[in-house]
Amino acid sequence: MVDWLLHIETELKRVQRNQNPGRTRTIARRIAGIALKELYRSTTDDFVQLLAQAKDDASLSDAVRSASDRLAARLDAQFNSPSVDPINDAMIIVEFVKQQK
Repeated sequence: MVDWLLHIETELKRVQRNQNPGRTRTIARRIAGIALKELYRSTTDDFVQLLAQAKDDASLSDAVRSASDRLAARLDAQFNSPSVDPINDAMIIVEFVKQQK
């Protein structure tokens, strides 16, 4: 298996049922960032920057841009995330990148 996919698999193992939503969101951002780093062949580890780049990248599918936008967005005043299922959003990005490889 490719190194970046192993890294994602490791991150997925950190997700636990009923854990703090902020921790789940952080893991999802890392997962998406690892995939986007591979897609863009980037050297940065600033995964939020990669998500911001992806949400505006017209060469990506609407689903990937939308998932990137939800994951990159800040929490609202009540600390709610626009992403209802951040792990699913991250996996939309991962699956897209896998198809590109």
